[in-house]
Amino acid sequence: MNRRRYLEWRKEKLIRQIQQQRLDLAENKTLWLEKTERIDRGWQTLFGLRKYLVVGSSVMALYGIRHPSKLIRWSRRAFGIFGTIRLIQKTFSSK
Repeated sequence: MNRRRYLEWRKEKLIRQIQQQRLDLAENKTLWLEKTERIDRGWQTLFGLRKYLVVGSSVMALYGIRHPSKLIRWSRRAFGIFGTIRLIQKTFSSK
């Protein structure tokens, strides 16, 4: 009989632990969704533009074959502009 009570007590303890874990998971799920919402939106946008990106990369590849020096020049300018924008964002966001 004593063993039976111990097993019932152990079962109840495990059930309470499982219920607490489920509550913790539900709470962390909403927190996780809030934190990753911005990334999810960006991914959906990128996935929606997939057709246009394929066509654009094909056109850029053909242009790069015909005019490699112009492609290199414009890619350097694009990276320079991108770096400048990032620098400005970091400078003003820290203040």
